[in-house]
Amino acid sequence: MFVKANESVSTRGSTLILPTVSIGNVPQLAIDLVINTLRLSRIGVIDDSALLPVSGLSSFDHISSRPVPLEVYQSSDAKWTVLQQRSPPLAKHHRLFAESILEFIKASEFDRVVLLTSSDAALRTDALIDGPQIRSISINSDDKTLVDKLRALSLTDFGHSPLIGDSMASKESSLAGALKQLHAAGIARPLLDKSQGAGVPVLALVSLVNEGDNIADAVMLANAANAALGIAADVDQWRPPQSWQWLMPDSVPTELF
Repeated sequence: MFVKANESVSTRGSTLILPTVSIGNVPQLAIDLVINTLRLSRIGVIDDSALLPVSGLSSFDHISSRPVPLEVYQSSDAKWTVLQQRSPPLAKHHRLFAESILEFIKASEFDRVVLLTSSDAALRTDALIDGPQIRSISINSDDKTLVDKLRALSLTDFGHSPLIGDSMASKESSLAGALKQLHAAGIARPLLDKSQGAGVPVLALVSLVNEGDNIADAVMLANAANAALGIAADVDQWRPPQSWQWLMPDSVPTELF
């Protein structure tokens, strides 16, 4: 359930960018950069029983409220709406949570939906070893301009993404082939699969990574999303939030207890 900060909140016509909780936490870190750099406002939270409860210290430089499992942020012009997910779904709740997110997407009347996800690079097929390590999956979209831009940026298809003009059977087969190559990608598989069936257009950017210090991977994913969408056209450099000082700490911060 989407709990708005106030009644004036509107998402109609906005572009939604959301992360998965997946290998390296790369999508969540990329979202951190977007929220903190653009100083997005928290316009609400999504209360979902499928998520593990979590709270802690304020994550961002400009927001004092404590984080919760799933938060909704927005730019001042309402052009960009961004989800930040702080905890994964409970065991065996991934498909249920994907259904909840899809219902939120449909009810919110977004103009475009962009999913940031990551996949285990150790399980790449041979075809994915060479070339860009950020790739795209585009479903239910006839936006040829965006497709051309992705190709110009070398954000080539991940696996066998459905193509514009394909028959429905061909699209389903192509998507199934791409989804089989996603590993440790959180709810990416069920969300993309359900979006395809519901006719909801989604662009997914997939970062192929290994677990470890994934800050550089997060910056590259944020850069790719920015290049494709123009999220922060006037920004020269991303600003990491204050919470990043605890990503690789020398000691455990006492503030957590």
